[in-house]
Amino acid sequence: MRHFLRVVRCAWPYRYAFAASVMCALLVAVLWSASLSAIYPVLKILSSDKNLQQWVNEEIDRLQNELEKPERRLLLERLRDDIRRLEEINPPNRETLERKATQQIAKLEGELNYYAIWIYRYQLLKAKVIRHLPEDRFATFVWIMTAVIIGVALKGIFEFLHESLVGYVTNRVLFDLRNGMFRQALRQDVRQLASQGTSDLMARFTNDTEQVGSGLKVLLGKLIGEPLKALGCLIVAAMISWQLTLVFVIVVPATIVVLLRVSRLIRRAARKVLERMSAMYQRVRETFDAIRVVKAFTREAHERRRFHSVNRAFLQKSMRLLAIDAAAGPFVEVLTVFAIGLALASGTYLVVTGKTHIWGMRMTSEPLGFPALLQLYALLVATADPIRRLSSVYAKLQAGEAAAARIFELYDRAPKVTPNPGGIRLTALRKGIEFRNVCFSYTTPENPALCNVNLTVRAGEVIAVVGANGSGKTTLLGLLPRFYDPDSGAVLIDGICLRTVHLRSLRRLIGLVTQDTLLFDDTVYANIAYGRRGATRDEVIAAAQKARAHEFIMKKPQGYETRMGDAGANFSGGEKQKIALARAILRDPAILILDEFSSAIDPNSEADIHAALREFVVGRTVFLITHKLHTLEIADRIVVMDAGCIVDVGTHAELIARCPLYQRLCDPGSSRIAA
Repeated sequence: MRHFLRVVRCAWPYRYAFAASVMCALLVAVLWSASLSAIYPVLKILSSDKNLQQWVNEEIDRLQNELEKPERRLLLERLRDDIRRLEEINPPNRETLERKATQQIAKLEGELNYYAIWIYRYQLLKAKVIRHLPEDRFATFVWIMTAVIIGVALKGIFEFLHESLVGYVTNRVLFDLRNGMFRQALRQDVRQLASQGTSDLMARFTNDTEQVGSGLKVLLGKLIGEPLKALGCLIVAAMISWQLTLVFVIVVPATIVVLLRVSRLIRRAARKVLERMSAMYQRVRETFDAIRVVKAFTREAHERRRFHSVNRAFLQKSMRLLAIDAAAGPFVEVLTVFAIGLALASGTYLVVTGKTHIWGMRMTSEPLGFPALLQLYALLVATADPIRRLSSVYAKLQAGEAAAARIFELYDRAPKVTPNPGGIRLTALRKGIEFRNVCFSYTTPENPALCNVNLTVRAGEVIAVVGANGSGKTTLLGLLPRFYDPDSGAVLIDGICLRTVHLRSLRRLIGLVTQDTLLFDDTVYANIAYGRRGATRDEVIAAAQKARAHEFIMKKPQGYETRMGDAGANFSGGEKQKIALARAILRDPAILILDEFSSAIDPNSEADIHAALREFVVGRTVFLITHKLHTLEIADRIVVMDAGCIVDVGTHAELIARCPLYQRLCDPGSSRIAA
């Protein structure tokens, strides 16, 4: 439970609210046991012709007589004299005789103490409660029932406060946990997040946190409130007969053993359920992200079968968890009913026979009456109900532990790309960029994505990177903003290794426009302003004008306040690309990375973007990945890549003359470079 205990420690800032909830739970327990204690006086009223004032006076007189019986006190004095005489004569069996005499003395003193305690209790009850009640028996009954109703109403109020405070603490902890998890996830580098998968992250943020919340609510709520209610009833029951109450309590160790055995099964089953949930999220996301492809190729039936498969796996794991959880409750209930039956059978025997011992063991100090037995039974039944409810607590705690383990697995994962807060801060690119003997692999070194890449780029130079799909173009440029670090070798800016620089200062130098236009479901203005924190409205509009986006933005119903929609669904591909370019222009980067930025837009939009780029790239270091020949016109040099290696570097004319791979890539009958 170490992971779940970490969640509990997150509740420390809300300890005062939790303390208030415990106080409310304690008051609920007191009122719960007090309301059940009303059974005894009601039975006394119904089973005799005396009112409570007469009954309590008779009980005090009876107990006083028992306490002052001369034969009991004479026997006590004689036993003490026997012990003193044994010390004087010192017979061979002295220890045995002393032990028997001491045992009898303890028994007699226990009886005297019992009578004295009950006399005190009855006198206190008479002074504080009974003397205020009317002497008429029916009127007394009405007063008692009114007090019970008021007590139950107060109990309901405190139960509400208890549940509300526990819910407040739980929701605040989940709020902090989600914020912390989101912050930790953002700190991780791109490769870590890509390997995790969006669906798995979503499952941890939603279903896993809800499982943790359920466990925490049970821990702070039921695991506090229910035992207190059970304890209150057991205390009152022990006042009637602690021996019979102990008969009931002996089942508790057996219950704990059962729950410990079941808990191991529940923890494993809960973790598998969460994993299947992540798989189902992944299948749903993948299908609907590619819904155009699914419908275009009429593969709806295939996707239904795939979803049916993962959904069935989730169902099977869920049903196993449900079966384990459901079996625990009835088993605990059977043990509890068995304990109640055992205690009740023992008590019934004492009432019927009028005895105080069973098999030589004293069960009560004096014969047990029917009203006392009935109240004892009611208290034990009332104790059993909280215990039965607790049977599901351990299952939810184990499910919460499994979910907490998945959450903290993400929470504790340290980013491989460190932010270097104390590193060198870059403010400009003055000399150039160098890739020196760079090797990189996504999985194992045996499958490298880049292999011994060497490239030097002067400041202000425009570099086009071309090559077939999978040749390592995007991977190479992903090393510049340190989305990941090389396995060996180094990337340097102005001779400084990027591993040693302040990460935020590095990324402030870089602007990025990708093939997949990544826009947020917010206004056009907010999406462009995302490029630089603190940008003014005039600067945002100026960036849009440079990107040739201002004109179509102003034609929208709300202009710059028009919402983009999910993934920019309210705009065309060309419009989205211009907005993404405006965002990069607003950043005013020293280094601009354009990754297939114009691969999926119409010719007019492409011409506009091309014209905007001609103006914007002046004086900047630009890397562009493209498959379009006319885009190469703005490039000073072209880097040709194949299988993670740089094959050649030069101008278009030089490469056409000497590089066979580039010649094959440049299809004479096409305006595109072959992929």
